[in-house]
Amino acid sequence: MSKKNRVARYQADRTNQKFYFCRLACKQAAQIQDKQQYQASCETAIFHLQGAYYAFLQELAQFYAIDTPTPSIEYLQEQLAAKTLISPELERLKQIRQDGVLANILNAYQRCQYMPKPELAAIEQSTSTDLIVNVVTLSNQWLPDEQTIREWRQEFMAFIDSLRAGMAEY
Repeated sequence: MSKKNRVARYQADRTNQKFYFCRLACKQAAQIQDKQQYQASCETAIFHLQGAYYAFLQELAQFYAIDTPTPSIEYLQEQLAAKTLISPELERLKQIRQDGVLANILNAYQRCQYMPKPELAAIEQSTSTDLIVNVVTLSNQWLPDEQTIREWRQEFMAFIDSLRAGMAEY
């Protein structure tokens, strides 16, 4: 196997690994009764889905022979434009990033990282004196359940598989 094919295979395996880790986190969430552990497992699954997105961008960068330390759709498009190339994969990724499964994943990831401040009334109504319980109770109302995350995983994985099927060597 050539060195280029081995590196490309590594990149695809990394993307697949992120999907696998997401599946494991969803499975763990489904088996948990504790709200705090459930939230942690769901957030972990979301983190791995977001990681799959970045791993796939690295996969595309490798496919198009673009050296990139931190891939983004915009950066890859700029580099391809310099080579007078276009990527239909990046165009489709942009579409679902705006309105589709990737938009849902990235929005959920953003909410995990930067939770809006809860209303003061909700904090005052909480009967628990445990700060962690309060944070979990007040912050997980937006969190998708593990079934929704599983559906996102399946949809995003099928999408990436369809992009891979259409990729051809230049």
